[in-house]
Amino acid sequence: MVGRFNLQLSVASSSLVSIPIIEAILTSDHILASVITNPDKPTGRGKNIEANDLAKWATDRNLPVAKPADASELNRHLLAAQPQLIVTVAYGRMIPVELLHGPRFGWINLHFSVLPKLRGAAPVQWAILNGDSNTGYTIFKLDKGMDTGPTYLSKEVHISEGDTTPILLEKLGNLAAPDILDVISTIGKTRATPQPLSGATLAPKITKDMARIIWDSPTENILRQDRALSDNPGIWSLFNGERISLFGLQETLLPNSLKSPGEIEVSENKFLVRTGDSVVEISEVTPAGKKRMSAVDFARGARLSVGSKFE
Repeated sequence: MVGRFNLQLSVASSSLVSIPIIEAILTSDHILASVITNPDKPTGRGKNIEANDLAKWATDRNLPVAKPADASELNRHLLAAQPQLIVTVAYGRMIPVELLHGPRFGWINLHFSVLPKLRGAAPVQWAILNGDSNTGYTIFKLDKGMDTGPTYLSKEVHISEGDTTPILLEKLGNLAAPDILDVISTIGKTRATPQPLSGATLAPKITKDMARIIWDSPTENILRQDRALSDNPGIWSLFNGERISLFGLQETLLPNSLKSPGEIEVSENKFLVRTGDSVVEISEVTPAGKKRMSAVDFARGARLSVGSKFE
C-alpha cells in the first residue's frame, strides 16, 4: 500500500491534446520529470528538420523534453530521468514490453474512447465517422496489447452536432485532466479492472484515401467525413485529374440544376456540389500546388461548363 506522496512523472505524447494533462501535473504536487515525444523530422515543402508542435510548446516553457528514436534511447532516458510513473496520451508508438515494468508504477494511458470500443490510433475520428452520439475516455494500465490493458476509469461524453475532431479532442483532454490526477493519487492502492471480453471494436489509423469524398454517398456521411478528417489528413476530391482540398462543407437548399453526384454549379455566388441525396456548399478549396482560395474564385478560374463535376 502506498500513502499520499508526490510522484515523479513523465508524459509521453506527440500531440497538443496532452497539454491539459501536462498543465494539470505542473499545478499539482507531483514533479514533471520529462515530456517524451517523437524525434524531429522533415516538415513542409522545404523538408526542413523541425520539432513537433508539442515539443515546441514544451521547449518554450523550459520543460525537460526527450525525443528518443528507438527503444534503447527511450530506455536510456528512463534510467536518467527516473520517472516513477509514465502517462501516455496520443504518443503514437508502441512501448516495448521490456520497458513497461521499468518505472515503479508502470505506464498508464489516456485513450479517447470507452474501451473496449474503438481500440487503436484514431478513436475520435472513427466515432464521428460512425455517427456515434457518445464517445468518452478511458485511463488504463498499459500492457503488451493494443489498448487492451485493465482500466482505472472510463467516462462517457456526448458528441455534439458541430464537434470536429480537434474540438472533441480538446474537450476530452480538458475533461480527463483532473481524472488523470485522481488516478495517479490512487496508484498502488487501487487495482485496475480487466476490460470486458466482448464488445471490442477497432479504430485503425486514418489514411489519405479515406479522406477522399465519394460524391454518391449520402450527405450525412460526407459531412461526417468533413468533421472527422478536415483537420488531418484533410478531405479532398479530384477535378480534371487534379487533387483539390475542400473546406467548409455544409448542406444547402439553394436552387440549382444539379443532377448527378459530383456535379458542380455556382448559384447565388455559392459553390454547390451534388451528393447522393442532396447538395452541399463548399466555401474554400486548395488546388494542387496553389494557395487556399474561395471555392467561387476557383470556379471562375476553372471556367466551369454545364456538367462539370468532381470525379
